[in-house]
Amino acid sequence: MIRAAAITALLAVAPMAHAVEVGTSDYVFVSELSERGFTPFGTGGAARELFGMTNGAEIYLCFLLDTPEDQSARQSALIAELQGAADTRTIPNIPVVCVMTQ
Repeated sequence: MIRAAAITALLAVAPMAHAVEVGTSDYVFVSELSERGFTPFGTGGAARELFGMTNGAEIYLCFLLDTPEDQSARQSALIAELQGAADTRTIPNIPVVCVMTQ
């Protein structure tokens, strides 16, 4: 009985969720938010976000923006370091971009 009531309530609310207008904004690199005084907070990762950044009412979720090529270059360089055969310590940065929530 309770389960049926909960399902009915969810079905009644579902159409309202689609009525919300979704805005747009530019993505921001995590370093930019850090410079602007945002602080990180932990998330559950349900949307594959790494973490969030907040500053008052502004909230961003942050995601990895990486390529297989850059991952491979970092891994190869770090393995070479472990083996004592590293030619350079320069490797691609790990890009993390943040998207505003509303």
